[in-house]
Amino acid sequence: MLLLFTSFSALFAIEAKNHDPDYKKSWSVVYFENPQGDSLDFAIENHQGEKTNYKYKLALDGKEEMKTEVEIEQGAQQRIAPVIENKKLDKSKKVEIVVSFEDMEYRIYKTIQ
Repeated sequence: MLLLFTSFSALFAIEAKNHDPDYKKSWSVVYFENPQGDSLDFAIENHQGEKTNYKYKLALDGKEEMKTEVEIEQGAQQRIAPVIENKKLDKSKKVEIVVSFEDMEYRIYKTIQ
């Protein structure tokens, strides 16, 4: 009985680690908070295993409008609400957000209608 309990405990511990999104994994994700609407708010999630400094830039129709950086704790999510002048957000503007760190780069796109 003790052997059976020990086996189940070991299997449970192994499975718990496999379901942890940060266990021996290194990844990030970037996405718009509301992909359907006109909001430019987006989020960066850090699952790199350590505090990471992300650089990001926002471009309208290929023209860079904003460039900055943010430091995010491991396992945390940072919501970012870029402030762009209304006159620059005319209809049919293509928005591109590029988030980078080290040698990785993530791009998300949106068209403001």
